[in-house]
Amino acid sequence: MMKKCLQKQSGSTMIYALLTIVILSLIAANVLVNSTTRYNVSSKQVKGWKEALYAAEAGGDVAFAEVRKLVTSGSFSAQFVADGWSVSASPTPGPACVKTITFGQGNGLSATVTVDSATSTNGFACYRIRSVGTAKLFGLMRVGMDDRMNSVTKGDSLIRKIDFKYDHFLSAYGDGDGNNTTIQAVANPQITRRIETVAVPQWSFTGALVATAGFNGPGPAGWIDSYDSKNGAYYFAANNPLDPHYSDATNGDVAVGSSSFSSGGPIYGNLTTDGANATHSNTQVSGTIDNTVPFSIPPVVKPDTTLYLPGSSGTLIVPPGTTPSTPAQYVYSSLSSGLTINGQNVLPLLPNAGKPAETYVTIVVNGNVGGPITIGQGVNAKIYFTGNLSSKANDLLNNNVDGATGIYNMDGTPSTDYSRAGHMRFYGISPTDGSTQTINVTPPGNIWATFYAPNADLSMIGQPDIFGAIVCKNFTGNGNTGFHYDKEIIGGIPIDYQVASYVEDIR
Repeated sequence: MMKKCLQKQSGSTMIYALLTIVILSLIAANVLVNSTTRYNVSSKQVKGWKEALYAAEAGGDVAFAEVRKLVTSGSFSAQFVADGWSVSASPTPGPACVKTITFGQGNGLSATVTVDSATSTNGFACYRIRSVGTAKLFGLMRVGMDDRMNSVTKGDSLIRKIDFKYDHFLSAYGDGDGNNTTIQAVANPQITRRIETVAVPQWSFTGALVATAGFNGPGPAGWIDSYDSKNGAYYFAANNPLDPHYSDATNGDVAVGSSSFSSGGPIYGNLTTDGANATHSNTQVSGTIDNTVPFSIPPVVKPDTTLYLPGSSGTLIVPPGTTPSTPAQYVYSSLSSGLTINGQNVLPLLPNAGKPAETYVTIVVNGNVGGPITIGQGVNAKIYFTGNLSSKANDLLNNNVDGATGIYNMDGTPSTDYSRAGHMRFYGISPTDGSTQTINVTPPGNIWATFYAPNADLSMIGQPDIFGAIVCKNFTGNGNTGFHYDKEIIGGIPIDYQVASYVEDIR
């Protein structure tokens, strides 16, 4: 019987199997190396993409912190330059303040921040903050394979717009407004992200009556409501839904920053407290009631009076050329013997020549306010005081009228500053030792004015009514007093800045 030898065939099979394994291993290794390399690149780019946004937002935070200092420091350029910023002519129209900040491991992150200002309609500035966050990229100059457009990848490589050689944004868009486009090489491969925020003033008056510590409101004979001086003088309309101004009469909102609340009279508006037991059954509140609203009010800081002129009692004539942002400025040691403030008239040869014109004055009193104060038509007076205020209602005489009838701008056009109360504003400068100021209003008469004194106890005794807006520590009003909020009173002084918008420029 013959035997077949299969040793050579078995050896060939083993060689074929080994070669197959080697080839497959090489293919797998090549795929693995390629995938690992691309994954490594992609992961670094994802990391850089996220860190660039962190850098941009960090730069925006630094700029916003500087803007918030302007509430008390005033000058835009001076404040920024003092903190190491440089002044630039761009972006147009300029000027702008610019600063570059570096941080992160090996200073791999940076933010270039540009801040420019624009004056708002009420004389205070808003600020545009542009922040460019940059993250350095390390490794090979290539992108990953995630430029596909689907539900998972969403074209990430296309969105990131990595700068390997040149800054694509400067070449296409310049400063962002299309100005000063240029081809500029980058020192290192990088990813940049750009954000823009707008900071606007946070105003002292955002509602009718705010008491941070306690509220003991009018008795049954008094009430709190609202009106809009654009429609003319106040009249009571809060109980008549058919009145054309009914919607303006029910915004007498009261906010109390504690659980201390009591009121015997009606409140035609909403009520918020921090822990009180106010309900519709035990109060006369026409609107909503919420007892879970804590809040705080920043203190009033004394203005810098270095450039203020010394004032004296008697008659003060506001010089021409004043504006809401450039008022006449005076400093007094006290106001106890009386002060009359007269403004300017429209100049000759202009429409309505000789008629009262809007004029502006800021007064700082380093002491008490106790004497009569009279302001003429068109006068806008802001009066700061460090001490206490005590006055009869008719001793605070505001000769303006609701609706601005007969009042004009300096160019002769009719004034749109409709609020009579908004022309006389009192600000209680918060004591640095934490003590409490007092504001006492006694009869006879009524007052058209605003009071912003978050560290003052305000009391109304007798029959006076206050038309305007109030921010105080404790509010007390007896049975016959009333408070009527003028909805035209907006603003006052900025007590802080807040971010009104946030956008990312993805170009």
